[in-house]
Amino acid sequence: MVHTLECSIGSVEQVVSKEFRLTKEQSGQLGMMFRLPYGLGALLAGMLADRLGARRVLTMYLAGSAAVCASFLFTPAVSLMYGQLFVLGVFASMYHPAGLALLANSLPPSDRVRALGMHGVFGSTGISVAPLLAGITLSIREDDWRGYFLVLCGMCGALAILAATRLKSVAEVRLMHSENPVASGASTVTVSLPRSVVRLQRLPFAALVISSGLSGVVYGGFLHFLKRYLSEAGTGESAAPFLASNQDTVASFYTAVVLSFGAAGQWLTGRYALRGRLPEQLALVYFGNAPLLWWMSVAQGNARLVAACLLAFVHFMNQPLYNSLLPEFMPANRRSTWFGFSNMIGFGVGAVGPWLVGRVGSDRDAYLSLAMIAMLAGLFPLLLKTRWMTGSESATDWTQGTDDHDSVSSR
Repeated sequence: MVHTLECSIGSVEQVVSKEFRLTKEQSGQLGMMFRLPYGLGALLAGMLADRLGARRVLTMYLAGSAAVCASFLFTPAVSLMYGQLFVLGVFASMYHPAGLALLANSLPPSDRVRALGMHGVFGSTGISVAPLLAGITLSIREDDWRGYFLVLCGMCGALAILAATRLKSVAEVRLMHSENPVASGASTVTVSLPRSVVRLQRLPFAALVISSGLSGVVYGGFLHFLKRYLSEAGTGESAAPFLASNQDTVASFYTAVVLSFGAAGQWLTGRYALRGRLPEQLALVYFGNAPLLWWMSVAQGNARLVAACLLAFVHFMNQPLYNSLLPEFMPANRRSTWFGFSNMIGFGVGAVGPWLVGRVGSDRDAYLSLAMIAMLAGLFPLLLKTRWMTGSESATDWTQGTDDHDSVSSR
């Protein structure tokens, strides 16, 4: 649901731009107004989740998002829409710190990549659902982007009720220095955690978060203008046959097809990733974005659809790798906070992506810029394999590919 909300404005940005007579740069600013709080609010959301618990924070995010989506029915001018998207970004920022920490603390590291790959499949499904719903809504009532947000309101409201009534609380996992069992009769949750993670491992954590911020720029720029990128393949001498009729609606459906490839990439990575080689695999995924972004910069006609599908497949592979690697450097009882910080940088810096693509203007220059940013992102995970990163501060077990972990119990 959170990724459906994230892609909501991008799925109807051409219709909104038409109604309010926005330029491509102004449309990019609309995307940035959602993404800034979506990223920057994540740190506070993580601190809140550590204090209040994941269930309450997830319920707040869904209920608040439902209310904001309903408010779009009464949007008379784009100036108000900037504020509405900002508030929607604030509520949406609550999901990742609470949800990711809940998963990470409920799983041993040996199972984490696969589980987070499954989690990523649902996230990518949510991304592809956004343009699919937009296509259905716009095919029923042309240019009715407000009705689209009303559908999202109903979805968020239903999930808020489920989260409040059906989601069970999971005991917080807290590190203990003793390996003695908990007193007889206590309710416990037992997981395996690396021996060395008793405090934040700052250097490897920083390297990963910087790579996430750079990748976030690629992600934001790609997603916000994806539908426009595909729809513009239907004009000129190299027009794409897949956009032969009803261009705007058909582009929505093909955007959903492109983003469904992201789910396939996440599943594949979650299923087959090698736990002892996570940094190298993450770097390879980031580097793999670059040639596909270059292809997008020059592709015309049907080639645009193929290039975009391949980029979605490769780009979204980073999520299960990154989200599995990051907890190795966090204290377990503060994972919501540090996942929040990570998302603050990843999505906050990534908010520049729509603005950058809109500002640069031409697809050739915009996607070449994103390709160079992707190459830079790939350098930082490789630092985790250097002696500088694997010294006394961060000599974690995964660097040797072992499974030697402490058993941690919590009330």
